Amino acid sequence: MFNYKKTLSLFSAVILAVSLTACSSKNGTDQGQSLTFGLMPSVDAVPFIIADEKGFFKEQGINVKLEVFKSAKDRDAAFQAGSLDGIIGDEVAVCLYQNADFDVKITGITDGDFMLVAGKDSGIKTISDLKGKSTAISEKTVIEYTLDRILEKSGMQSGDITKSAVPAIPTRLEMLRNGKTDAALLPEPFSTLAVKDGGILLGSANKEDMYPSVSAFTQKAIASKNTDIKSFYKAYNKAVEYINSTPVSEYEATVIKAVGYPEDMKGKISLPKFRSNRLPSDEELKDAIDWSTKKGLIKKTLTPKDLVNDIGLK
Repeated sequence: MFNYKKTLSLFSAVILAVSLTACSSKNGTDQGQSLTFGLMPSVDAVPFIIADEKGFFKEQGINVKLEVFKSAKDRDAAFQAGSLDGIIGDEVAVCLYQNADFDVKITGITDGDFMLVAGKDSGIKTISDLKGKSTAISEKTVIEYTLDRILEKSGMQSGDITKSAVPAIPTRLEMLRNGKTDAALLPEPFSTLAVKDGGILLGSANKEDMYPSVSAFTQKAIASKNTDIKSFYKAYNKAVEYINSTPVSEYEATVIKAVGYPEDMKGKISLPKFRSNRLPSDEELKDAIDWSTKKGLIKKTLTPKDLVNDIGLK
């Protein structure tokens, strides 16, 4: 005898299975998921914010949520808690993540810069004048790493100066303004504000051909959101093309808001020539690994290959 209820239940189960398979294809390793990406208010965040504002992510068929953090500590806490798929970070931080068994891979570069600025009344005009003087930094981070390398490339050693540990960037800027430190290593927009106040720009990471800031995703996100991350970087590259070929005045309001420049900087903002996405060189990565090891920050033996994934180049 024909069992109508049993047949209907079986048919419904088949339909449900097909629907779940379709959803899985769309939302598993394929396109259609949301990506949550953490960043700080800085110049290297501009291409990501432009990609969002101009709809380049949506053109690629992906939903990207950009989370802006005021401190690296808060960003890292959210990242390690699993609230973020990826971040703008740096090579030293990725070494620390790997050392702590938090599997994060560098998937691209960014064009952030760190600038060494002397106080206006410090009497310092060149990097060599820093000998025996104080410089405010955040210890055991990319800031200290960058300072050490800037000094070395100018023929000085880390021990030639006195390092003052000042983790909070706004505090570092205020100390420089008030003459409580002779110099400070600062990211944008703080470096521009320091120079605007009369500070002397002594050097920068980018001028020494150093680009320690990177974009990175967890290995978990790379495995489960493969297609979306590829699309993410296609949108990033389109934003880079737009920025490099468009007068700053056309998107200056976005830059001021994203980076945190004061409104009176309107018409005076200068951006770097952004590069399309690529990976740091093995030489750059090895240098960051060696410095982190020497500082006692990592115990694991890491190689450049341990830190990267080329998903953002495909």
